Amino acid sequence: MLQQILKDMWVDPELLAELDDTQKQTLFCKMREEQVRRWTVWDREQTMKDETRTYGKTACKKQVDFLLGTDGEPWVWVMGEHPDDPSIEEILEKEAREKARRQAEKEAEHLRKSMEAELSELLDLNQKQIEAMEAAQQKDEDMDIYCSVDELREKMKVQTETNNKINSLSDKRDILQEISLNMPKKVSQRVALWEKRVMEERTSEIFRRLQKKHMEVAREAEEAERKQDQLWREQERKAKEAEFQIREIARRAREEHRRTSVLDLEVEAQNNLSPNRNSDITLSPTLPTSVIDSQTAKPPSKEAVIEWFRSSEVARRAGMDPDSSKVAPWFHGLITRQEAEALLMESPVCSFLVRVSERIWGYAISYRDNDRCKHYLVDASNGHYQFLGANQLSHDTLGDLIAYHSKQPITALGRERLLHACPRSEIPSIFQGLLSPGIRW
Repeated sequence: MLQQILKDMWVDPELLAELDDTQKQTLFCKMREEQVRRWTVWDREQTMKDETRTYGKTACKKQVDFLLGTDGEPWVWVMGEHPDDPSIEEILEKEAREKARRQAEKEAEHLRKSMEAELSELLDLNQKQIEAMEAAQQKDEDMDIYCSVDELREKMKVQTETNNKINSLSDKRDILQEISLNMPKKVSQRVALWEKRVMEERTSEIFRRLQKKHMEVAREAEEAERKQDQLWREQERKAKEAEFQIREIARRAREEHRRTSVLDLEVEAQNNLSPNRNSDITLSPTLPTSVIDSQTAKPPSKEAVIEWFRSSEVARRAGMDPDSSKVAPWFHGLITRQEAEALLMESPVCSFLVRVSERIWGYAISYRDNDRCKHYLVDASNGHYQFLGANQLSHDTLGDLIAYHSKQPITALGRERLLHACPRSEIPSIFQGLLSPGIRW
């Protein structure tokens, strides 16, 4: 029964209804396998028929054999690498000469055909003139018997001139016929030499014109390449400038982020300190507080800071006006952060003051911004004055640093410029006992 079903590829519905699911699945798989087998056999037969129809029953397959070199690999010849191979300039010159020669041959052939046509036309015209003159001569001869002796002499003279003209035209016609028919060898040789000379001259002229055109094209290509190279270099320069600007913006953003982060941490720490503790927690433009402590040792006490200032900074005229012997109006001595902010909040934007720091061997610049006060630490431990951090500009005196940042901003993003000195009411206490009576504050 199964063989019959696979042969007919058809199942009786009543028989199919009596089978369970497993038997139905098995029967379906068997029928599918038989269907695939039949299609495979049919496809193989069709392929064989197509090959027989295309190539024939006795056709053999073609194959390509490559010439092998000494190493057993297919022999390869790259044009231009062999010593006998012409260079690209020689190949181009040869092609240009061949092109000029073909064009000169065409022009010479066209010229020869036009000259032959002119010769044929001239021969026909001479033949007609000769016939007309002979007819007139015959007519005159018929009328000679009716003329006088003088008239006869005159006619004979005219007749002689006419005969000379006829003979001249006949000679010209014979020469033209010889030239057109190339009957004499000398004439044909002269014509051939003339044609060869004309073709050579024309070939040289065409070749020079092609060379000139090729040189012009080469110059235009070089000029276009030069302009393209300049354009590419300009684009590269602009790309580098844009990349540098992007990096600079990113660097400034990182600095601002670090500065803001440190400020937030210091504000939080300051809020957690007791009111009686006069600590000086200030902001560096570039580095966090932990880095600051590792770079510069922290002063042990307030008395040590006062002793340091009196012993070393007074001799360096720190806090003094460089143009006079007065204390600089922006120097407030040893005051706390809170006192500095209280003074600055009553001052306009861009006001500032300089105070001695208790956190490092140096100073703190307190700056009045639009919405808050900013504090920057100045390191004075190495004999110079500079902001804490890497790649900071150093100054010989504290006044030089203040004067420099009155024109140049402290940070690129904040654009902080020290424009207005915050006024003070009295001389800083750190100078008490050090100033002579003649020095005014």
